[in-house]
Amino acid sequence: MAEPLTEAWIEAMDAAASTHAGLLEATADMALVIEYRVVDGNTWHVRLEGGTARVVSGPAEEPDLSFTTGPATASAIADGTLDPLRAVIDGDVILSGDPRVLVDHRAVLAGLGDVFAAARHP
Repeated sequence: MAEPLTEAWIEAMDAAASTHAGLLEATADMALVIEYRVVDGNTWHVRLEGGTARVVSGPAEEPDLSFTTGPATASAIADGTLDPLRAVIDGDVILSGDPRVLVDHRAVLAGLGDVFAAARHP
């Protein structure tokens, strides 16, 4: 598996998401873009819409929601040792946009988390 937060890792997450039949089916009737920014590191975004799921390197044009954090927090979230919600509550991750989209799409986002967890531990 690629080192977390690198371009190769972003590509591996894209390969996992874009080929997962259950995730693609779940995104058929939705449109959601979530951006992730690591201070002094990579930026990528997840685009879930119309039966597609992509993880794309670089910033999104108009994300529905953005998360910004430092490298240590991002690494801990990426390797599964830190719960993202705990990081937000503790103020280690800054949200921009409407957090209600997380609630509106929680089942799909939970599935996306499962896809990424499987990609972390093949």
